[in-house]
Amino acid sequence: MPTFFYGLFAKPIYDIKWMAIFIAQVAFFTQPICYVNMATKSHQHAAVSLFSVNFFYGAILAAITVLNWFGADRWWLGALNLYLPQSMWLIPGILLTCFTLKFARRWIWLPVLCVFWVAGPIMGFCWPLHLPPDRPGSMYIRVMTCNAKNGKRDITALINDILCYEPNVVLLQDAEHILNGPLGSFFREWNVRSFGQYVLASKFPISESQIRSISIPGENYSLLRCELRMGGAVITVYNVHLETPREGLNAFRPVKRQPSYLPQAVQMFENNVEARLIQARTLSEYISKEQGPVIVAGDLNSPDASLACAMLRNAGLHDAFAESGKGYGYTYGHFLLEHRLPWMHFPWMRIDHIMTSSHFQSRRCWAGTEKASEHRPVIADLILKRI
Repeated sequence: MPTFFYGLFAKPIYDIKWMAIFIAQVAFFTQPICYVNMATKSHQHAAVSLFSVNFFYGAILAAITVLNWFGADRWWLGALNLYLPQSMWLIPGILLTCFTLKFARRWIWLPVLCVFWVAGPIMGFCWPLHLPPDRPGSMYIRVMTCNAKNGKRDITALINDILCYEPNVVLLQDAEHILNGPLGSFFREWNVRSFGQYVLASKFPISESQIRSISIPGENYSLLRCELRMGGAVITVYNVHLETPREGLNAFRPVKRQPSYLPQAVQMFENNVEARLIQARTLSEYISKEQGPVIVAGDLNSPDASLACAMLRNAGLHDAFAESGKGYGYTYGHFLLEHRLPWMHFPWMRIDHIMTSSHFQSRRCWAGTEKASEHRPVIADLILKRI
């Protein structure tokens, strides 16, 4: 029996010697208990802290989701986030998953749910649940769009892409003078219309072509509108290139050296966003006046969650990749860091789109290779419903 039990129960504790022995032995035997209590409290504190951080992380993701649903461009921070790699929001989720697994396992569902939410809706993951069946007599058209960047990369690779994907209609942007070389020879037997930066090549007859304005205050911009005859149907095709976000994003660079420049940078960025919205609004007005089948394709410089794309959807269009694409379908970013990080050839934005009116169903849509341009081409198999 321990001595302190003997001193406590066998004789009165009146001797200093016995008191010292009692205190020493109590301290000895209770030390592990105190340590366990302290460790438990520390573990509980870590669990509470992790839950708070997880909750804060989830709140940020919820805010991003709400902004994306209602148009991220309504606030400059939301618009700026659209042009950043959305995969960056996975990093805190993965770290929190590891820490939560160690210190607060019962809350592990929270960071895991956040990681799946980022990898899904926030990053723009698409997976069609229902695809239109093959029906005899249906009219099919395969459309390919690509910002060719004036052939800076490899025209041969672009021709190989066209040969590989076998589209019926090809729309190119940033393609001024690109028909002067091998591509012009390649399209010799196609029906071709070109104006400025736009090229539209079709295996179907082109009955009409127009240049329409999508200008913004102080600058003139245009688009190419063509009418194609496909069987007995007339299909209106818009070849579009909206204002680039490059200048707006570059406005933030001086902020690193001069933080007081931030308000001016924000204003420049908002002006840049507004320019695209003006163009999208004008384009939407054109589309709303069309009566028959419509295809809008090109470099919209706008992710799917942007107000620009929302305006086009409100005009009656739907995105081919959102309807029938698998995965993320990113088209831009793979060469953006080629000088700083040559190994990082991964796109992270889907800013090139094929959008159609309700006359079409998209059966399949995907992004092509990265060999020909800084923009991966977008290809869509469309079914024209019976009119």
